[in-house]
Amino acid sequence: MDQREKDRLLNNLRSLPNELADLLGDLDDETMRWRPIPNKWSIQEIMCHLRDMERLAYLARYRKILAEENPYLENVDQNRLAYDNDYLNQDTSAALEEFKNLRTETVRALAAISVEDWSRAGVHETDGRLTIEQLVNRQINGNDLNHLNQMKDIVRLKMPW
Repeated sequence: MDQREKDRLLNNLRSLPNELADLLGDLDDETMRWRPIPNKWSIQEIMCHLRDMERLAYLARYRKILAEENPYLENVDQNRLAYDNDYLNQDTSAALEEFKNLRTETVRALAAISVEDWSRAGVHETDGRLTIEQLVNRQINGNDLNHLNQMKDIVRLKMPW
């Protein structure tokens, strides 16, 4: 990894809050809460998931890896979080605002470390050894883009074009 790659990844992390705000800005509560298939998450539930994963998984893991040598990284049960926290009855706007603040913290923490520190690692409960760089790539590709596309698909299905 070099500085250019670090900057590219940080820019990717920075972009999601703006993309979410643009997508969610004009949606009404019914659209936010609509589930395309029973037991599949609504846009509102996905937004709450993104917020909680930012706080409990990604940001927490980055901090732990930077503070400890090869720390143990617990798996986060996303379905349990959704159920326990009743995502469907939370405020989507509040979840988005909290997500924006958490993502700013994530970017700030990662921007402040050296390129070499991106190779620091922890041991994930189910996925084994993961470096900060691997976690960031996983966050962008496996979480951010996946859920952004999922939200866009729900909007396309729901909207009466």
